[in-house]
Amino acid sequence: MSAHRDVLLAGTIIYGDDFELREGYVCLRDGIIREIGKEKVDADLEGIIAPRLVNAHVHIGDSVIKDPPFMPLSDLVGPGGLKHMALAEAGHRRTVEAMSRTLQDMVETGTWAFIDFREGGRDGVEMILEALGRVPMEARILGRPGKGELDIHESCWGLGISSTRDYDQSAINAAADRARESGRIIGIHAGEAGDDDICDAIRLQPSFLVHMNRASRKQLKEVADLGIPVVICPRSNQVTGTGLPDVSAMIDLGIVVGVGTDNVMLNSPNMLEEMAWLSKALLHDDRQVFKMCTLNGAKIMGIDQRAGTIEEGKAGRLMVIDRDTNNLWGSFDPLSSLVRRLRPSDIMAVF
Repeated sequence: MSAHRDVLLAGTIIYGDDFELREGYVCLRDGIIREIGKEKVDADLEGIIAPRLVNAHVHIGDSVIKDPPFMPLSDLVGPGGLKHMALAEAGHRRTVEAMSRTLQDMVETGTWAFIDFREGGRDGVEMILEALGRVPMEARILGRPGKGELDIHESCWGLGISSTRDYDQSAINAAADRARESGRIIGIHAGEAGDDDICDAIRLQPSFLVHMNRASRKQLKEVADLGIPVVICPRSNQVTGTGLPDVSAMIDLGIVVGVGTDNVMLNSPNMLEEMAWLSKALLHDDRQVFKMCTLNGAKIMGIDQRAGTIEEGKAGRLMVIDRDTNNLWGSFDPLSSLVRRLRPSDIMAVF
């Protein structure tokens, strides 16, 4: 299609911050939502029109190793663990190819934006930038300083910390200070395998926390009072046996909760699966789950003013879903069906 030709999408629109169901059309021009209306139009595509998904925590580099043996978390992803040995052995070409395939998998499963915790220092960042050149997506890369280094790659959005227990406290404080001085954000894993790193993580006043499945309600209250978002990865926590997050408490306390798929070696980066699991196992609130996987992720990425929902003037990061597939035929609530049972084969097109 011509870059300047209007694209008309018609059907059930999942509209705005409240994800209201509307019948009508969406007009896209040059990648922007120019108009939303209720009239009948001669549309290019008809179906359920929904915002695409945001994966707020993923380790793309892990794509070089899939489905490892079940083992303790520290042996999998800790310093010197299986993941880091695999990354060291993979080499540049294989790692970039693995990343590119994962990015394409994310596109095919409805995701358009993600936050990646990047290992491998500057070389690791260069590899994901190369992969993004093959499969363009909206990415926020969090780098880790190498041994004896405080700086991260200039292309990084911010500093990504595995856990405060993995670093000397003075070194982590210095790295955090350098990140803030350069206007970058700080993301920290905390409360995943235990609660002993939560207080130190909160004291660093990060831009967001990841996991917090071992956090007490008192600790969550402190996080809420400080206005710190949390990204949860429940499928990953289930695989590693570290316990599941108290999502209901997080929501009740007013925490902005995003969702991620975490290590690619443990789970596919398919946010459709994450949504369904979250809705059925932890939070019987499909609208809230969808918000966590779209708008809240965009908020944590700092792009919610221009994306994350369907509204005039926002970027048209949309997917059109075929309501007449064998999987979706008979649905009476499009939003709930999207959250609980959507498959890649139900997606007609992504924009």
